[in-house]
Amino acid sequence: MREALVAWAEDCVVRGEVDLADGRLSDVVNELDFLTFTAASLEALEDGRTVDVGELEVERRDLHLIEVRGRRGDPDRRLRTIEERVVLEVGPFTVTGNLHRPPNTQPMAALARWSRFVPVTDAVFRHGPDVPERHEEVLLVNRERIAKSHPLHYMPSPSEPWDGAPPA
Repeated sequence: MREALVAWAEDCVVRGEVDLADGRLSDVVNELDFLTFTAASLEALEDGRTVDVGELEVERRDLHLIEVRGRRGDPDRRLRTIEERVVLEVGPFTVTGNLHRPPNTQPMAALARWSRFVPVTDAVFRHGPDVPERHEEVLLVNRERIAKSHPLHYMPSPSEPWDGAPPA
């Protein structure tokens, strides 16, 4: 099935259509070594310049983030999980969102347990301090590209400034 896909690499956003099998997007992407985008465009993160490239083959490991739109998989296969609010540094991106783990595993276990791309829900991300945040209901994060991670056990009151980092 061909569908529109938006993926974020180190220095650009890749948009286009990709032929993908049925099932959860994370499962499908984790099985592939390359994603072939058709009707593809690249948008530079530095200056927003866009280039249409037609067909483009991208190694999965070169992608940092993939937006998930409407493809949630089979609800009957979902397991009960515990959400953990985290901050992840993924290349030039800072991602804040919820990791999910089985109740019988240690905190942050999703980063060691899942293969390649890890789903993060209620995700907010940006690629620089002067760039507006983006929100995605589900964002796939390339686990191999995560440089730092920490749980958010502290939640500020609405009157406190919040920069995304826990207090010292």
